[in-house]
Formats: sequence, C-alpha cells, structure tokens
Amino acid sequence: MKRTSFLFLFLLFSLAALAQQATLTLWKDSAIGAIYNKKTATVAYGKKDKQGYYKIFLSDSAGNNEKPLTYAGWKSDRHQWAEEWHPSGDYIFCYVEKPEYVKEKKHKRKPVDAIPGYGAYTDLWLLSRDGKKAWKLTDLPNSYSSGIIHSAISEDGTLFAWSERIKAPKFGDFNLMAGSYVLRVADFVMDSVPRFTNIRTFQPGGKDACNELDGISKDKTLISFYSTFETKNLFATPIYTLNITSGEIRRLTTESFAQAATFTPDGKNLVYMTGQECDIFPLEIQGADWWIMDVDGSHKRRLSFMNKKNHPHSVNHYRLAGCLSFMSDTSFLGGVMTHPLGLTGYTLKVTFTR
Repeated sequence: MKRTSFLFLFLLFSLAALAQQATLTLWKDSAIGAIYNKKTATVAYGKKDKQGYYKIFLSDSAGNNEKPLTYAGWKSDRHQWAEEWHPSGDYIFCYVEKPEYVKEKKHKRKPVDAIPGYGAYTDLWLLSRDGKKAWKLTDLPNSYSSGIIHSAISEDGTLFAWSERIKAPKFGDFNLMAGSYVLRVADFVMDSVPRFTNIRTFQPGGKDACNELDGISKDKTLISFYSTFETKNLFATPIYTLNITSGEIRRLTTESFAQAATFTPDGKNLVYMTGQECDIFPLEIQGADWWIMDVDGSHKRRLSFMNKKNHPHSVNHYRLAGCLSFMSDTSFLGGVMTHPLGLTGYTLKVTFTR
C-alpha cells in the first residue's frame, strides 16, 4: 500500500512538473525582434536584407502574408527596426540609423555599430503601418557616444520609455563594454505632429552603467530593466524595477545574468531570460532560457529548457533566449539567438501555464 501511494505521488508530481513546462514551437526562421499588435493581429519583425542591413517586415499572427515595410525618406543602406506598436495598430515606433557619416576622433563608424541592440547612430521614429508617413521623434548627436536600445510602451500608448546611450563602449571594462546608458520616460502625444513631452531621465545609482529597459507595468508606475550599476559586470546583470514617481529601485534577481524582463498583459508577472541553471555545451558559452516570476521577484519558475542537455526543448547547443512580445497572458513570441554576437536566430511561439 505504501509503495502504491509513493508511486501515485511520484506520477502526480511528474505530471504536474510536465504541465508547468512551456510549449515551444517555431514561429518563423531568420526573423528576430517580433512584436505583436493585438488589435490588428499583426506581427512586425526584423530580417536582414542581401546587404546585411536589418529591415522591417509585417505578417499575420501565424507568420503568413509577409510584406516589407519602409519609408521612402529612409536610406536603404541603413538599419531599420520595428521596436514597439502603438496600441491602435496604425503606427510603429522604429529605430532608424542616421543617414550621414561624420568624422570622429576616436572611432570610425561601421554598419555593425547601428545593429539593433547595439544602437549607435540611431534615432526613434514613428511610422504609419502603410509606410506613407513617418515622424522623427528624437534627434540625438551623430556620434558613437549616442544611440538608442530597447524601448517599451504603456498599454494605452500614452507613456513611452527607452534606453539611451550617453557614453561610448569602453573596451576592457566589464561595466561599460556596451557603453553607458540612461533611462528616458516620456509622455507620448498622438496628434497631427506626434511627439514626446515631459521627458524624465533616470540614472540608477547616479553612476555610469549599462541600463536596458524592457517593460512598463500595467498601472504605468514601474519600468523593468537590467543594469550593471551594482555588479559593474555585463555578465552578471540583475533585473530591477524602478518606480517612476518615487524613484525607488527594487532588485528582483540575484542568480546568473538576467535580462529582457517583460510584464504580462495582466500585470501579474514578469517573464525574463537568464543563464540560471543552463548547461554549457562543449566548446560553447553559456546560453539563457526564459523564466517567469511575480512582479516582486518571488515565485521564480523556469519556462524553457533550450540549454538543458537532452531535454525535448534542446538541440544540445547554445541558445540565447531573448526579448519577447506577449500575444496573451500565457503566450508570447520570443527571439532565440544561435550565435553570441549579432542577431542571428529565429522566433518561437511560447505557450505556458501559471
């Protein structure tokens, strides 16, 4: 009887553990940075063109009916990237590489500098979904010390935030090897001339550090970000939330490196990527998988096992879970990098239970 009870409990716990694992399905190969718009059931994402420049594409929610999107006033030999949808589905916030090359004393500009996620020489634009209209929202200095990476928009489209470079990358400095960034939070006005107003700047700890934000909470009080301002190490990046009213910063993770923390649409959880408990495959570096936690950092649980040897999610090679865009409270599109540098990879659809 005891043995039967033990077997029953073992099976019960095993089934419960399996039920908690996410389902991973390939959404689109060679597409990265997918963002979903609920109102139009449309996805925007990035793909390289034949010259190696990232360009914007649109498709339906299944990845079909793909078409390119650009603006006639942008140069074709510059990176163009879809970062956030306006909730209406009529406009997309984009990163666009500056057209003019200028001489600098300490750096010679290369196309790789402006790859999305590196973000030098980049401005924010708003683009209509038909590509007929575009408005430049920022006009940053045309230098290696300036640029934009990672943005977030509130559910109602009235609040926009981004990470802005203020100092160039510093080779050999684990804290600043990607540069120094501040967090900007602005009110967004959508009228005949779309624009940012009431721009606020946050520099965690008042120190030069890599600060990269990924989410705005449902109630518009918190932004989620990772930072090196405490660890001073880009390979040990905790996730934090910052209260944009009080300025209070709360550390949510301590394990490994963690990034890309994004609020679920209902505001109850954060899904993020981390190297925690990831196996390192022979002759490869550590990858990352997606986890979920409560907004206060409690109840952490692993969702994917791409870096778990012989797991059904795994191909037993390095995979880096990346940024994500929710389709519902329990499903998202997430980018997966197959190489440590650049944006080489694919997009998965991830479905999970809570």
